[in-house]
Amino acid sequence: MKRRYLSTLAKIAGTALITWLLISRIPWDLDTFYVILQEMRIRWFLFSLSGVLIVLGLKSIRWSLLLRQEGCQYSFFTRFHAYLASYTIGLITPGRLGEISRLYYVREDTGVSFIRSFKTIVGDRIFDFAILIWFGATGLLYFYQVAGELHGSVYLLATGLLMFTAWLAGKWLLRLMVGDGASSLPLMVRDLWGSLIQRSMLMPWLLTLLAYYFFYLSNQWIFNALGLHLSIVDIGFILSLMSLATLLPVSVAGFGTREASLVFVLGFYGINPETAIIFSLLQFTAFFLWGGIAGLIFWLLKPVKLGLVKEDSGKLLEYIRHRRKDRASDLEG
Repeated sequence: MKRRYLSTLAKIAGTALITWLLISRIPWDLDTFYVILQEMRIRWFLFSLSGVLIVLGLKSIRWSLLLRQEGCQYSFFTRFHAYLASYTIGLITPGRLGEISRLYYVREDTGVSFIRSFKTIVGDRIFDFAILIWFGATGLLYFYQVAGELHGSVYLLATGLLMFTAWLAGKWLLRLMVGDGASSLPLMVRDLWGSLIQRSMLMPWLLTLLAYYFFYLSNQWIFNALGLHLSIVDIGFILSLMSLATLLPVSVAGFGTREASLVFVLGFYGINPETAIIFSLLQFTAFFLWGGIAGLIFWLLKPVKLGLVKEDSGKLLEYIRHRRKDRASDLEG
């Protein structure tokens, strides 16, 4: 409890520090804020509000395909309910780890085992992280013109090929390091890593790309509302770097890190800090605040039963204790 309290205080302090640095170290003008807001095209911003629901809907379909491979059938409304509710919990936890609450919706509704349901959550997150790392790493290479003044799509293709090669190498290393006699968790990691590039995963990958296309498109509408016209590829680079920055548990709900990263990245496009901060606030409203409110409604309609969480926590602690005893016995032997 004390550790959680100190962690919260550290995040509040981090948010305050980053906000102070933004205000004191970056040149900006209050009058410019008012001018940008007065000239904003509200119609485009209202269009963007549909983005979070479309994106989460597509991701919930992807998740259902992963569940189906584990022998678990879930109706569209039930999985969308679980996905949206866990999205809200994920917004207020470090690295959005709270989204693992989806696991308990599955456990509660279907009775599927902890390991099988956990496997689908991990796989679901890997799809998202893969896209963020792909676009984020490519964005850095593109902004600094590492390979010259090539189009962003060329950078994306080259980085994608490198990542795919690294993925294959990782699969080989995991198979080499984790034998068949390992515990269930390392085996699950090895099998999951390899299964994500199988033919059966083609549709989940396509749904991931489609979800992120709508995510970038919705943010393009926010840029349009501010009179800025950027390509989908450029927006992908910008938002991926921003999302990776907000995963750092140094501020409350990503405040400060989101604005600082956008001021930095949008500076490559000659966009002033005032516009970058206004975009950040609009983007937060459209995807985090609006999406969080919608998810909160679903959570209140059907919260996760805490008894199941306690049961799994007890099993996990028991498993860890057994593993420690086994290791101690091996060392003594």
